[in-house]
Amino acid sequence: MTIWEILLLFFSFQSVLLGIFLFIKNRGYSYANRLFAIFLFMFGYGIYYVIMYWSGYSDTIKTAITFTFEIPFALFGPIFYFYVRNVVSGKKITIRDVYHFIPVICVFVSYGAFIFLPLERKLYLKQNGQIDQAIIEIPYFGYLLALLVIAYGIFTYWKFVKAYKEDFDLRIWLKTINLNFILFGLSFVVYFIIIYFGTMTKEYDYLISYAMVFFIGAASYFCIIQPEVFNGTPIGKVIPFAKYETSGLPTQFAKELKIQLKELMKSEKPYLNPNLNLDELASIMNISRHHASQLINEHFDRNFYEFINLYRVDEAKGMLKEGKNLNIEDIAFQCGFNNRISFYRAFKKSEGVPPTKFREHYQAS
Repeated sequence: MTIWEILLLFFSFQSVLLGIFLFIKNRGYSYANRLFAIFLFMFGYGIYYVIMYWSGYSDTIKTAITFTFEIPFALFGPIFYFYVRNVVSGKKITIRDVYHFIPVICVFVSYGAFIFLPLERKLYLKQNGQIDQAIIEIPYFGYLLALLVIAYGIFTYWKFVKAYKEDFDLRIWLKTINLNFILFGLSFVVYFIIIYFGTMTKEYDYLISYAMVFFIGAASYFCIIQPEVFNGTPIGKVIPFAKYETSGLPTQFAKELKIQLKELMKSEKPYLNPNLNLDELASIMNISRHHASQLINEHFDRNFYEFINLYRVDEAKGMLKEGKNLNIEDIAFQCGFNNRISFYRAFKKSEGVPPTKFREHYQAS
């Protein structure tokens, strides 16, 4: 193996580690995080597959995994779509989404008979040049899967990402990964164009791995530097080397800022601004974005949007208890939420019941 192949394998390993971290998170967007973890697992395997295919490290491994990459290849688009959809709308995968899995069903129809053969049988077919007899070839199937990846990327952007206006950090994250995903799809198109003209080499095949590396790098950056996008425990509390830099907040200064922030939230109620983000709050307090993030994460044990939404939910509780003649959506907007879905999600997470049930309880008592 070359140094570049070893480096690519490192990113494969990093993708799996990041996926495990997101998969075991129980706070925040836990369902979406698990979908993204599955996505990262597939990326990690994709890099491993390409390296094993081209490096010559082991012909046995190469034969054993032949055609298996087509499974994640067919799932990249749907899983990415499901992830973004859940983050933006909270919708989970249902039986109505079964048509998204048609491509992977086609993969099993085409290659399943070979994929699930015992290794000895695979090696025998390979040695005798009979692999083609064990599969059902679908014309231009790879080209169709490549176009499907791009189609999912573009469709996801226009349906969810472009219209998303709620969380600033999350919006930047969604745009970043969506662009990376589309570029990832384009790398497949380039790959199949090269195959079509018969000039494929391992250097060209590694284009797809490099595209995966860029995607993994973006995910790692946001997970460590801006953990707010995953809406859960900061990664610095889980992975020691990702903790805040040593030039962080002195203890006494942090205590003063904590008192100042509490008073600010009580007197000026900046959380009523639906477009409030971490940068704006830091500007109001006349501190850096980094210090504001550290203050909230370490001294309130929450990320920025969890912290802000607690105040918004408290504001809503007051309005619901007073029995004001407002519908739930009006209350959500007046308390600083951008939409009904995020209000319901934050309220139920805080109180254990949706706002409608909360109001019914107080009206009945």
